[in-house]
Amino acid sequence: DVAVCAASFRRSLPLFCVPEYSGHRELELRDLYNPLIDEPVYNDLSLKTGCIITGSNASGKSTFIKAAAISAVLAASVHTCAASRARLYPFDVYTSIAIRDNLLAGESYFIKEIRSMERIIRKVDEGRPVLAVIDEILRGTNTKERIAASTAVLQYLREKGCLVIAATHDLEIAENLVSGPAGYEGLYFCEEAYEQGLAFEYRIHPGICRQTNAVR
Repeated sequence: DVAVCAASFRRSLPLFCVPEYSGHRELELRDLYNPLIDEPVYNDLSLKTGCIITGSNASGKSTFIKAAAISAVLAASVHTCAASRARLYPFDVYTSIAIRDNLLAGESYFIKEIRSMERIIRKVDEGRPVLAVIDEILRGTNTKERIAASTAVLQYLREKGCLVIAATHDLEIAENLVSGPAGYEGLYFCEEAYEQGLAFEYRIHPGICRQTNAVR
């Protein structure tokens, strides 16, 4: 039954591969895409340390990091990746994405974020090989504390050997980590502005995005 389901899933994809496993904590995905998108844009991702992804609103950051997490989970479960080539370590995949508050339990958005991050940190402290995928880290608090705490947490995760993929709107966080000792790689998405609106290419680039689009 599992084999039939896996074969059916593979046939439904525009592109897939069987993952190769590495003895090093690395992640390489070529022509990566999110299998939930009908007409996806393919991007490459190659990491040996970690990456901070910046970019303006709706440029593709969240979709991209979710695609990486999905392929890592699919590799471990049905030996299939939504990419043309996949080489990775057999990571435990932990995410902090789409956090919501819980009014009935009396948990604010910030408390839920902290608990989500604590779950990742505890696994890393246990010595587990963790791939951590984090979207908009600690956005539930003020700018000053968010930048300081996020920089410290992400640097700690790298020091413990965790492979991190994190997306943020805070350029200060990206600048602290890309130029710092943690060895993070900077990646970004962007768009072009026209009189009629914005045109998104959904292509990833090396570096840190300096442009924004919310006010425009």
